[in-house]
Amino acid sequence: MTKKKKSLIRWFGKKFQAIVYHGKSYDIIHKIRFNRFGLVMLVWGVFIVMFVSLSAIVVYTPLKQFIPGYPDKETRHLIYENALKTDSLVVELEKRDVYLEMLRDVLFNDVPIDEEYVVPVENLTDEQIKEFNNPKYKRQTIEDKTTYSVDKSEVLPDLFVPVKGIVVSSYNKAEGHYGTDIASAGETMIAATLRGVVVLSDYTVKTGYTIIIQHKYNLVSVYKHNKTSFVKSGQFVETGENIAIYGDSGENSSGEHLHFELWRNGLSLNPEDYIIFE
Repeated sequence: MTKKKKSLIRWFGKKFQAIVYHGKSYDIIHKIRFNRFGLVMLVWGVFIVMFVSLSAIVVYTPLKQFIPGYPDKETRHLIYENALKTDSLVVELEKRDVYLEMLRDVLFNDVPIDEEYVVPVENLTDEQIKEFNNPKYKRQTIEDKTTYSVDKSEVLPDLFVPVKGIVVSSYNKAEGHYGTDIASAGETMIAATLRGVVVLSDYTVKTGYTIIIQHKYNLVSVYKHNKTSFVKSGQFVETGENIAIYGDSGENSSGEHLHFELWRNGLSLNPEDYIIFE
C-alpha cells in the first residue's frame, strides 16, 4: 500500500467527538463519536434526502406551476391536443401523397404492369412491339441502330411562358428530372401555359403547392413548389391566366423556383423545346 493511500485512510479515519451540554448545569447530555468518513456520508445522505423530497414535492404537488417556464394545466392540454393534430395531419398528408401518385399515374399512363401478364419480347415481332408499346412512334432503322421519332402529325399550339426567368436545371429524363426548373427574381405570378381544366390543385409534402392542368392535344402541364394556389380542381383556366404565386414549398425544393413539366400521351416532353423562358 502506497504512502498516499495510507495517509488518505488515516485522514478519513481520524475520530472526533461531539458533546451536548445542559444549558445551565453544563451536565453532559449526549456524546456523539464519529470520524471524517462518517461525517462525509452523513452530509451526502442529508443532501440526497433533501433532493428526493424537493423533487417529489415539485412533481406531485401544485407547487410545480410556480416554477418559471413550467406550463400550466391549460397549456399542457393545448400541447397534447396539438401533438394529436400534428400526428393526424402527417397521416393525412401521407394519404394525400399516395392519392396524388395514383392520379399522376392515371394521367400520364404510367400504371405499373403485372409481370405475370407480360408477353416475353422474344415471342413478339418487331411490328408487334412497335404497335403494342409505342403506337404514337414511327420505327426507323439506320445502320443497324434502332431509333424512334415522335409522330408530330398533330402540332402543338404556341405555349404561354408560365414564368420568365433563368433555367437553373434543365429536363433530364435519364436522371428522373421530367421538367425544367426556372428561377425568377421577386414574388412572381405563375400563369397557365394553355387553356384547359385543372385536374389537381393541392399541397403535397414533397412538391408543395402543386397544380396539374389537362389541355387539348392530350397535353398535361404541371406546376410544382408554388407559394400558394389560386385555382381549384375542376376549374377552367385560360391561356396566360394567373394560377399561383412563385415560391419554395415542399421538401424537394432547395430554393425559390418553378418546376414545370409537360406530358403528352403519357410521355414527358422537354419544356425548353416548346417554350423560351428567358
